[in-house]
Amino acid sequence: MSEMFNNSHEIDQSDRRLIGALRRGGRLTNADLARRLGMARGTVQLRLRRLVDTGVITGWGPDLHPRATDHGVLAFVTLSIAQGAHDAVVAALAALPEVLEVHVVTGEGDLLCRLAARSNDHLHDLLQTIVGVDGVLRSQSQLALDSPLQRTLADLVGE
Repeated sequence: MSEMFNNSHEIDQSDRRLIGALRRGGRLTNADLARRLGMARGTVQLRLRRLVDTGVITGWGPDLHPRATDHGVLAFVTLSIAQGAHDAVVAALAALPEVLEVHVVTGEGDLLCRLAARSNDHLHDLLQTIVGVDGVLRSQSQLALDSPLQRTLADLVGE
C-alpha cells in the first residue's frame, strides 16, 4: 500500500478550523488566515507545515468541474485483475493521466477507477488501453451522467 500519511498527527479543533478556512478560501495568505481564525501568523504557518509534513494535507490545487475542462466525460471502471498483478496494473494505470483515482475494493472487482475523457471515443480508446494492460482480466464501466454532489475530505473535517 502506498501510504504517505504517517499518522503522527491527530487533527485537532484548530486544525479543523484552519482546513475549513482553506477550503473556503484556498488563496488566502497566512496573514489572512491568522486574522480570520484569530491565531498568530506563526501558529498558522507551523500548523500548515505540520499538516503538510505529516501527510494530512496532500495538495493545494484547485478543484475543477469536469465540464469546465476538455475532459467532460466521467466514468467509473471496475477492473478484475490476475493474482499477483496488482503492483504492475496500478503502475500502468498511474501512467495514464486520465485515470484520476484507483481504489482497491471488495466485491465483484479488484480495483475501482475514476476516469476523465474528452469524449466517448476517447473513453473507448482509454478503456482499450486499460484492458490491454497485462494482468487486467475484465472491466466493467459506468458513465456519470451528472455529478450533483461533490465533496472532499476537507469538506468533511473542516469547520
